[in-house]
Amino acid sequence: MKTLDMALHIIDVKFPGYKFCVHRHDAHIYLQAEFHSPCTNTGQLTLQKTRKWQLSEHMTESELIQTAFKCVLTALEHEAREQFTYKGRAVYGPHFDVNALIDLCDNNMLETRG
Repeated sequence: MKTLDMALHIIDVKFPGYKFCVHRHDAHIYLQAEFHSPCTNTGQLTLQKTRKWQLSEHMTESELIQTAFKCVLTALEHEAREQFTYKGRAVYGPHFDVNALIDLCDNNMLETRG
């Protein structure tokens, strides 16, 4: 089955408030969803876009639909990480710089050893 032709039928997938889109960039095909949600900085309702999910040219229809489901789960987890707070801070936030997390790990290791 050709992935692009199959992916164009992704409109049959439904999740409340989400719109599924298929994009082509060079030789790659991507699935991405859009939804409206309050911005964590301003509180204003804005259009949010999920990460892009690259689709294989060899994937089956089941794999495509499972990828759309994973797209929703990942987006919901992202929103939960932004909105879950402890002492007013999103301690599990999804936007932390990976190098800052490495520094945090290193500092934590020094504290537990000393």
